Amino acid sequence: MKKILASLMMVGLIFCLGGCNVPWMKQKTEKTKAAKVIQADKVEGTMKGMKLKVGVSNDMAPFSYYDSEQKKITGFDIDLLDKLSEYLGFEYELYPMNMKKLEQKIKNKELDLAIAGISITDERQREFSFTDTYYETYLQIVVRKDSQITDRKEITEKKVGVVEGTSSAQYAEDYLSEDNKITYYKNITKVWNDLEKGTIDATIYDTTGIQNYMQEHADNTNLSVLNEQLNSEESNYGIMFVKGYKYLDQFNVALQVLNNDGTYQKLKEQWIKTKE
Repeated sequence: MKKILASLMMVGLIFCLGGCNVPWMKQKTEKTKAAKVIQADKVEGTMKGMKLKVGVSNDMAPFSYYDSEQKKITGFDIDLLDKLSEYLGFEYELYPMNMKKLEQKIKNKELDLAIAGISITDERQREFSFTDTYYETYLQIVVRKDSQITDRKEITEKKVGVVEGTSSAQYAEDYLSEDNKITYYKNITKVWNDLEKGTIDATIYDTTGIQNYMQEHADNTNLSVLNEQLNSEESNYGIMFVKGYKYLDQFNVALQVLNNDGTYQKLKEQWIKTKE
């Protein structure tokens, strides 16, 4: 697991990468790597003239989703990407698709990067490069209120719906009983619809996305969230690149700069109105 950093260290415009710290993360993992020191003023504008192809989701609210009123992809991740582009100097074009396609397009170098609430799992790190974590989260189980399910152990032999290619799907494959029937979906909207109708008995999803759905449907949902936190070590979000991406350090410095100047917190307050 990529090291999760706990607090920011900055001396002037010099940043420490890889073995340092960023305050939006609450804990450390056991895995560490040597720190790298880089000057922020040597990074700003270094990607000017580049136009990047960026993979995003159209169904990952509040991070990256299609807003039918604005008729465009929007969200926390999109605004964060915009601020990164301003600092580093690159232009970009968005390519919305599901997680499975995002991974394949990155592997084939048809996309330069993907930012779509993508969890930094051990499995993904073997195939892709990631920035430092920019958002810490975990998975939870959602069931129907009338299901009488109150614990993870009680979903044995139940139908569980997950979005294919996601950390939720990986968790279901790794940890659910062989007696469970896992149903794979292209997007989370279809999962919510089938769970509300009772076509499936439960789903596993990122807690921020769950809270966003529950808040938006507070008056008419028949769903309930189990309290247990799952897979927190491999659920945190990072920006994903092809393995060995040349400009990874530049992105990490830019993330730290945006945190230090308050930009990150402003975006978080604007988009993520859920409890932590």
